[in-house]
Amino acid sequence: MMELGKQYKPDDDFKAAARLHQSKYRAEVLQVKDDEYGNRLNDNDSRALVNYYEKLDVRKILREKFPQYSKERDSDMLRSEHIPFNLIAPLNANRQVATDILNRAFGVNCEAILSIEIEYAPKPKGEYLNDATAFDSYIKIIKTNGNKCGIGIEVKYTEQAYKIGETEKRNIDNKDSLYWNIARSSNAFIDPNHELFGTDSLRQIWRNHLLGLSMLKHEKDDIVEFYSITLFPEGNSHFQKELLRYISLLNDTEKSHVIGCTFEKFISAIGGTPDFVEWKEWLEQRYVVK
Repeated sequence: MMELGKQYKPDDDFKAAARLHQSKYRAEVLQVKDDEYGNRLNDNDSRALVNYYEKLDVRKILREKFPQYSKERDSDMLRSEHIPFNLIAPLNANRQVATDILNRAFGVNCEAILSIEIEYAPKPKGEYLNDATAFDSYIKIIKTNGNKCGIGIEVKYTEQAYKIGETEKRNIDNKDSLYWNIARSSNAFIDPNHELFGTDSLRQIWRNHLLGLSMLKHEKDDIVEFYSITLFPEGNSHFQKELLRYISLLNDTEKSHVIGCTFEKFISAIGGTPDFVEWKEWLEQRYVVK
């Protein structure tokens, strides 16, 4: 039996539970050695992509997107960077079944899926937010009403608020930046100039939403609706609270287009074929912290 490995005392309660969960998965299921902390894979095993689901083309999609190895992304089982490949990429294996999953998980009335991208930002970035904002996953669909619709998904695991970066600070401080201009022209917000949007707690939710709102203005993106979705575990109380606060700042017509969905709800929506049921069981074992 492999050792669980070192844990990290400053973790909050949920992060400590999630770190221990990933440490146990590595030691008991993968049965490979750790690297520094129990939730981190050693270099050989992370290069072998054991951090990723081995079926439904997950590893193939990973290498098509990122041909080169990244220790930060590929070895840390706790960080969220790798999770969109395991949680979203398999939907591409059967888009017909995936439409039902999106309907059950997000309630988006999906008729057909046109494309599924992992780590996506429209280009050129200067025509959108002019920064590094990107969706962890982006799904383009046709709704049952015939509308072409974009779904931008941000995936979080234990992450919470984060400190502002230099580019963000310049955009937040400048009330004539693309951030604020898009907010004002979108008609999505009760008060588009509200100072809460620039705070550590709401800024990333706002930026992802703004990126989608900016895409609605570009003909080449060919969408007339946009949903901004944050996927996170039930135990992440930060996003449980802050998403509700953010939605309270939206106009009534926009409230239904910003959605918080837990890992647990998304995983429970998976089904339809034996390979998807197998994937569902793998996700439950891998990410759901009891």
